[in-house]
Amino acid sequence: MSFVLTLVVAFAACLALREPLRRWPVAFYALAVVAVAVQLASAPLGLPKAVDLALLVLIKRCYVAMALFVIVMFIGVLPRDGRLSRWLRPVRAEVSIVACVLCVGHIVGYAASYVPRAISGALASPTVVTGLIVALVLTVLLIALGITSFQRVKRAMSLAQWKRVQRLAYPFFVLACAHALLMLMPSALGGGTAALEGAIAYAAVLVVYVALRGARALSDRRVKDAAKAEDPMSDEPEPRAA
Repeated sequence: MSFVLTLVVAFAACLALREPLRRWPVAFYALAVVAVAVQLASAPLGLPKAVDLALLVLIKRCYVAMALFVIVMFIGVLPRDGRLSRWLRPVRAEVSIVACVLCVGHIVGYAASYVPRAISGALASPTVVTGLIVALVLTVLLIALGITSFQRVKRAMSLAQWKRVQRLAYPFFVLACAHALLMLMPSALGGGTAALEGAIAYAAVLVVYVALRGARALSDRRVKDAAKAEDPMSDEPEPRAA
């Protein structure tokens, strides 16, 4: 249950560090870059085995990045006036940027292993091939979402444009969970306990999120309908000045 533990620790860290993250986000981005660089260079650096294993699990296998993405997405389904939402919503963009940076370690690390095998036709599992195709889509979405999460980029875009791009977070998150399931499936079906536990964790996260997202959409719709019933003219366009 490494991913579940990582998710719990990441959530606690977001709560504890929300104020420093809001004030000095660049410092956290730099730490994420250093973590990725160290993980990618772990073999030449000759790091202790325990450190190398921790970096493998937390960075290369994307546990930390995925945990942060889960937190970012679940913030969006929390009640807006709730305590957790008030605490975490102001640093939602910063958490997502840290997750995007950490995800680079996962992409580069596994691309070095899977791309040559894919080119040579050595990938026998259809689920893994599908998972790699999904990974390509995810990489494109990750770049778009990561870049537009920076405040400077956001200010340079119109609000409508920014919202259109950021709505890609929904398919990104669903595809990220699907990618994890596809890549874990061969090992899980082969009796791998860790892979099976990971697959169950990702599936549970996805099911819970979809349920909460649906409930939130229905709640927002009821609020909108109630407001429209009280003020039937609320949806009418405002008159423009000549």
